[in-house]
Amino acid sequence: MTDLQKSPADAAQTPSGDPFLSVRDLRIHFDTDDGLVRSVDGVSFDLHKGRTLGIVGESGSGKSVTSLGIMGLHRSKRARISGEIRLNGEDLIAAGPDRVRQLRGRDMAMIFQDPLTAMHPYYTVGQQIVEAYR
Repeated sequence: MTDLQKSPADAAQTPSGDPFLSVRDLRIHFDTDDGLVRSVDGVSFDLHKGRTLGIVGESGSGKSVTSLGIMGLHRSKRARISGEIRLNGEDLIAAGPDRVRQLRGRDMAMIFQDPLTAMHPYYTVGQQIVEAYR
């Protein structure tokens, strides 16, 4: 593809042209009393700046576990995470919890799947965001 054929979204990649988020062979397994549960078993994808990625699947297929894993929210003794998660070139699996915490909200964020548990239907979204900010 020549520069003239590139869309604005293609031009909004990282400076090196690499994907902003790259997930390779992600595996998230949990040790349980009943044995090992393979929640995510070999997921790979790239996401460039300016693009949107939808992750769809049946209930229990690992969509939320994948997203929580990318956000670094599965760092427990029972979770086994392997593969590669790179955000703007930085290895998130190797990064310490403090570094991942610094990236949350600034470089990466997650909208949780059940908004009714986070938002009150009586108030506008704007009112609730302002309240949280205050």
